[in-house]
Amino acid sequence: MDDAGDIIRFGEGERLFVIRRARRLLRQGRTTANDLVRAEDPPDPEVTVIIPARNEELTVGLVVRECLNYVTTVIVVEGGSTDRTAEIATAAGARVVRDRGLGKGAALRLGVDHVTTPIVVFVDADGSHDPIDIPMLAAPIKAGLADHVTGSRLLGGSDELHGGFDEFLRLAGSAFITYMFNRRFGTRLSDSQNGFRAIRTDVFRRLNLRSRHTTIEMEMISTTLAAGLRLAEVPTHERRRAAGYSKISLSNPKIWLAYGWHLVAGLCRSKSAPSPARA
Repeated sequence: MDDAGDIIRFGEGERLFVIRRARRLLRQGRTTANDLVRAEDPPDPEVTVIIPARNEELTVGLVVRECLNYVTTVIVVEGGSTDRTAEIATAAGARVVRDRGLGKGAALRLGVDHVTTPIVVFVDADGSHDPIDIPMLAAPIKAGLADHVTGSRLLGGSDELHGGFDEFLRLAGSAFITYMFNRRFGTRLSDSQNGFRAIRTDVFRRLNLRSRHTTIEMEMISTTLAAGLRLAEVPTHERRRAAGYSKISLSNPKIWLAYGWHLVAGLCRSKSAPSPARA
């Protein structure tokens, strides 16, 4: 199967949700009917999307095609899949880079090695991130207001962080980590653990990240803040995984040890003077 079709969607209420809010913007004079019917902006040549993927053949094709509505370059870092992930991603228009399945952090670093644009956006392959938010993530960087922009599920809503005990643990753990970073660095972040984010390519390379696994998001936050760089948030909505299974097992004590270690390491980073704003 190379097309997830209607698997990736907000739900049956998406149309009504969008229409009602568009009507409110019209009433408030914050948009016009012409805004709603004009042609979309062309894909942005200054932004590259990186998608780490392992055994995501059911969703990766649609995710790639959706991303190509907003950017001209998509790189899929394929981590030792036993299915048709690489083949489907290539057919959908992505450049596929093979890695040795060392983990998400290693995949992101490898992907950035192949980026030639000034901005990179990270998107999950499972359909939980909506590529429609890519321009909103990149906008503060393009406007010279931020170096690193995270998508916030607390501001935009999440279908994945609620419902069961695992979801409760994820939400509680994310909230605790975010609180600790806010205390340490004097920030007001709402979500420090979302993998959906944009960053200046040169900043990513300069951060000298080392994490091999999903702790890469935590390390990106702490190194950005410690370096005095500008971090911003925008609301993004997280959907439930459309297919497949999560590669993170909360029952594995190594996961908890890894997050604990990177949290302590992040909190112990020395803060530098704020970097000057770039035009």
